[in-house]
Amino acid sequence: MTPTPDKILAEHAAGVAAQAQTTALCLDFDGTLAPIVDDPNQARPLPGMVEVLGQLAARFAAVALLSGRPADYLAEHAAARGVRYLGLYGLQEIRDGQLWVDPRLNAARPAVLAAQQDLRDCAAVRDSGAYLEDKQYAVAIHTRRVANPDRWAAPIDQAARQIAERYGLEVILGKQVWELRPAVHSDKGDAIRRVIGDSKARGVVVAGDDLGDLSAFAAALELKAAGGDALRIAMDSAEAPPALIDKADLIVDGPRGLLEFLSRLLT
Repeated sequence: MTPTPDKILAEHAAGVAAQAQTTALCLDFDGTLAPIVDDPNQARPLPGMVEVLGQLAARFAAVALLSGRPADYLAEHAAARGVRYLGLYGLQEIRDGQLWVDPRLNAARPAVLAAQQDLRDCAAVRDSGAYLEDKQYAVAIHTRRVANPDRWAAPIDQAARQIAERYGLEVILGKQVWELRPAVHSDKGDAIRRVIGDSKARGVVVAGDDLGDLSAFAAALELKAAGGDALRIAMDSAEAPPALIDKADLIVDGPRGLLEFLSRLLT
């Protein structure tokens, strides 16, 4: 698991840049544009990243951020003209300043609030010191700041699944995070298909760092199988899921490596 050599990175970037007008760039946020931090509310894109995104949006068929975070968080902290923001795995979107929310999320909001209260009262969450993130239409349990996260992984997992079942929610796993959200199907692959369809892109670049990005990689392969172009980029880190690394066409050195690749698209 090592980053792609600079020469190969440059060759791929040149190939993508040559097809800019027919290529969509679909990028994850945490661990991809923004370094992973202990406090999720403090996650910010690397300096210079947002400026590059704005320049790319003027050249490419589409530039879209795809994340489990709410769309308004993405728009606030990575604001650039022309960029699309698809939050909650595509169930929210901010485009041209307008917020769209899947109506099924509003219907499930009371269940999410009830689950969040049960998690606050849950012994495993309380005693571990895990952080609860209110995502409005979902709630996430983070153990990155917990002193001994491995000790608490099993009891938190059990509690998350029990509470999710109680309220008809589903559990989505990430790196030291359990997200309880409405059982309304949408993943990054679905979001990418929407971006490709709207932009009529014939090529796509997908970048991510976690298991949730596997569906994005799969959607990219679908476009390639249909005769289009696809480039799957994984972030190298000590926590990178082997399954994602194995399916990547390029491996870059985290957000800094991705910024280097994106910057090359402008030359």
